Amino acid sequence: MVSKNLEKAINEQVNAEFWSAYLYLSMSAHFANEGLMGFANWFKVQFQEEQ
Repeated sequence: MVSKNLEKAINEQVNAEFWSAYLYLSMSAHFANEGLMGFANWFKVQFQEEQ
């Protein structure tokens, strides 16, 4: 069984990874909307790495 401290730490890390992923996806959409496809692509790649 996993200790409560380890469970809490794992949950915090998973939440941070999801938060980062969706921040990158949001930035990708913003730059795509502005027509800056190079930036949009870079942020999309970062999003995919966080998943």
